[in-house]
Amino acid sequence: MALESSKITVTNICLVSPSYSPENVDLLERKKQMRLCAASHMIWFVPYRTRLLFFRKPPPHLSFEAIVANLKSSLAKALVEFYPLAGRLLVSDSENGLRMDVVCNDKGVLFIEASATGVTVEELAKDEVSGHFEGIPAKLVEDLAQCGDYDISTIPWSFDAPLFIIQVTELSCGGICISVKFNHQLLDGAGTWNFVKSLAEVCCGKSMSLKPVVVETPPCIAVSDDHPTDFELPAGFGRACNADLLKLSTKSTSQSAEYDMKCFAFKKEMIQKMKLENPGFSSFQLLTSFIWSRVNAARDLKDDETTTLVFAANCRGRIKTVPKGFVGMAVVYDHVSTKVSSLRAQGNELRNGADLLKKKIGDLLTEEGAGLYSKAVSSGDRGFTAFPQSKMETALIVGSSFYFPVFEDFGFGKPVGMTLVRPSDDSKLYYFPGKEEGDVVAYIGLTSHAMRKLSFPQV
Repeated sequence: MALESSKITVTNICLVSPSYSPENVDLLERKKQMRLCAASHMIWFVPYRTRLLFFRKPPPHLSFEAIVANLKSSLAKALVEFYPLAGRLLVSDSENGLRMDVVCNDKGVLFIEASATGVTVEELAKDEVSGHFEGIPAKLVEDLAQCGDYDISTIPWSFDAPLFIIQVTELSCGGICISVKFNHQLLDGAGTWNFVKSLAEVCCGKSMSLKPVVVETPPCIAVSDDHPTDFELPAGFGRACNADLLKLSTKSTSQSAEYDMKCFAFKKEMIQKMKLENPGFSSFQLLTSFIWSRVNAARDLKDDETTTLVFAANCRGRIKTVPKGFVGMAVVYDHVSTKVSSLRAQGNELRNGADLLKKKIGDLLTEEGAGLYSKAVSSGDRGFTAFPQSKMETALIVGSSFYFPVFEDFGFGKPVGMTLVRPSDDSKLYYFPGKEEGDVVAYIGLTSHAMRKLSFPQV
């Protein structure tokens, strides 16, 4: 049966709340409302993000019902430590502009059970790229990651909307799909995957390897109610009209049919070779510079054109006041812009791009650097949002990380593949780990014309 003819049937929907035991009942008195960080307020218009994991048929002694029961009980235990995920988002339009708080009311995570007809892991993996499944029909991906009766498409979201949604689907071959859908104002990618890994560990009867830390947003990444309208923005930042940003976020994928998203795998050996030949740079800096240069070439950018790379830097454990296990959003968004000719100077595009990234990240990941960014987001006229300036046709927006713990065991085996919901527009680059340790997979979204010309010669 073709995947286009498949059918997903929802069999049960419920909310899972933290399960407080007599030993930790005092935790009920914890902080009840917390203001989200500056980055959350910069991307207030970004919709929920969705990731899907695929597993082969579990061992015979593990029924689907037993796996679901273990997932539910483990989720309730994990939420005791990650309790903001069980809360709700309160959006207010104050005199300082849009403000968002998570209300920790333990309303719960939405948990959906479903069964599939005409869907096998083998068919899903037909176009696998190092553990990442390409070519799955968009409708099937949506059906494997539903949201019940909740409306999470209207921005800002209703106070009733769950901030985290899990769907567990039994495939017709006996395999399993677990999808997670998360509110991107509450959680960044690192925060999401820290939770997913912790949940997997609890499912296996283990302790969480990274202790979650729920605290007030550290001042250096916090949004402020001090709202100066005359604040001078950092170089390269501008103020985008909120109405225009909202239009961008609600554009459907069908409105962007002229772009393609494909997966590209980069072997560990290739990345190590780049690092050996270009000492002093990280894997992220070198691989991102390499991809950036190839995207510029595929777009036929001329030397006098300006190209921009927008990225998020994770502050956890890198700025002293931001704990490694911080629960929530703990990134700062910034960018580097340059003339294409400057990148190509002296025939060393790889090092030139990596050097720009290294300097920018070094400046950004300090109390002062992150604080300047946070002040920029907090400032300005209501109705506008401070944002890195770029033209979409010459920009590349980088997200996710090849260090995320994607292939974790939930007690019935590790995932054999993953995929994501295709974004509504192009100029995107998402990193994830490949199937083999050290390998990297990049999801790249470009116009169809540029994608046809995109290639990656061996370094």
